[in-house]
Amino acid sequence: MSKTSTFIWLSIIFIFLLPTSAGRFFIDMASGIVVIIFLATILISGVIWLSWKKIKANIQSCGNCGANYFSESTVCPICGSIQKSDEDNSEFNIPASSATIDISAEETD
Repeated sequence: MSKTSTFIWLSIIFIFLLPTSAGRFFIDMASGIVVIIFLATILISGVIWLSWKKIKANIQSCGNCGANYFSESTVCPICGSIQKSDEDNSEFNIPASSATIDISAEETD
């Protein structure tokens, strides 16, 4: 290394080490940049997570072939089977109190 580059590096180190206003200014700028990068990372991660949740809510699965697709149609684009909607399954939406089973204990030998 040449003497000029050594002098430049030593002057930069002394600016950061000495408690001058210039040293404090550079340290404050560096910490501000780190905080901005940290907050931007958290914000971008939150946006990606919310987007993934929105996409995941719009995915439908075929009951016949198991394919996943992004469609509001009632026909599977892979196998062509007709998908049942929630209204078609109204016979299975009975209250739990009417579906309880009474169990009696018996001793076995």
